[in-house]
Parts: sequence; structure tokens; C-alpha cells
Amino acid sequence: MTRGYPYARPRERYPSLPGPAPAVPSSHEALPLWFVSVSIRLSLSAVPRLAAAVAVGAAVGVAVGLSSDTPLAILAGIAATQTFFVVIGWIVLWPMDAAATRRNARREDLRPVAEEIVVVTVALCGLVGIVVFLLGNSDTGHAATALLGVFMAWAALHLMYATRYAYLYYVDSGGGIDFNSDQPPAYRDFFYFSYNLGMTYQVSDTDVSSSLIRSMVLRHTLLSYVFGTSILATAINLFAGILVH
Repeated sequence: MTRGYPYARPRERYPSLPGPAPAVPSSHEALPLWFVSVSIRLSLSAVPRLAAAVAVGAAVGVAVGLSSDTPLAILAGIAATQTFFVVIGWIVLWPMDAAATRRNARREDLRPVAEEIVVVTVALCGLVGIVVFLLGNSDTGHAATALLGVFMAWAALHLMYATRYAYLYYVDSGGGIDFNSDQPPAYRDFFYFSYNLGMTYQVSDTDVSSSLIRSMVLRHTLLSYVFGTSILATAINLFAGILVH
């Protein structure tokens, strides 16, 4: 006991409270943020997605070529390229609401013109390549792979034009398409507009009031007719090959 303070106890020495966790070095936390930022920017733009799709198609073509003939490997590479581009595009763009669609469309700046040229060129080259390699190889495997490639090239074309319509609506034309709704359109609405044009060669329940969008609708429907005819011809070739064999 301490004199004069009968109930006093010796002062206990408590461990100090833990301080804040040490900061993560900036070099460690900047890399993931940079990687995520770049990944998002690349995924939102069609040209990087197309470049990734070409890389995937090349890998598939090489893999098929090691176990099969060269024409089938080329057809498989083209089909894989178009399929990857379409699937990734739908995964990235479909969930966006109207606000995200507007932001992404405005972020594109002048890139949509380049995207349209690149995607249409790749799709047409793929279509020509499929026809050329299919002429001398009409068996079921080649025809089925070619049919998949042509169909996915058709789907890639309309995916690209959906993003172009979104760009014109939110940036260049200040509208131009009446979706008969009080809500601003999202990418899914432009998908509806674009794929409807691709299947029917005309607008359905939407009105176009912009001359710039009308000119794009014209070349879109002309290209759709070319691809639709190619799909029909490839399907006939496939069924003819099945009947012959």
C-alpha cells in the first residue's frame, strides 16, 4: 500500500493502442488502379476490343491448323474473331444505363468514324475470305464453320452500328431518333434499333428525324443486305454438302 492512499494500486502499464496501418507504397497501389483504368478504357472502345478479338482468332486458327487443314484453320480463326468481338461487346455495353451510355458516347470523340471503317473493313475481309476458302472446300465442317463466321460478322456489323447511332444521338445530332419513350435511350435501345434494321432493312416503331442518321441507316441497310445474302448462300452450301455426303 502507498502511504495516505490505502486503496491505491501501482500504476499499470497498458500497451499503447495500435496506430494506423502503414500506408501502402504508392507504387503498389498505383499499379492496380492504372491497370483497372486502362482495362475499362480499352473495353469501352471498339478498336481495342477488335484487336483483342483478332489476337484470339489468330490463336484459334493456329490451334486448329495444327490438327486440321489450312482452309478450316482460317475459317475457324475468322469465326472466333467475330464471335469474341460480339460477345465482349454485348457484355460491356448491354448493362449500361442511359447516363453511362451518354458518358461513353461522348468519351469517344472522333474515334467512332475510325471504328466504323475498321469494323466494316474487317467484316468485309472476313466475308470475302470465307467465300474464297469455301469455294474449294464444301464439306460439312468447312461449311458449318463458314456459316458461323458469316453470321457473327453480321452480328458484329450491327453491334458496331448500334454504338455509332448512340454517338450520333448524344453527340452530333442532339437526338435524331424518337424511341417513343420519356426515358433517354441506353445502349440496349440502340441495339434494338440496329439489329431491327439488320433483320428487316427498315425502322419499326422508331422515327428518324436527323439527315445524318438517315445517311447512316442507308449504308447500314445496304451492308445488311450483303451479309444477309451471304448467310443465305452459305446456309444453302451447308445443306447441299450435308445432302451430298
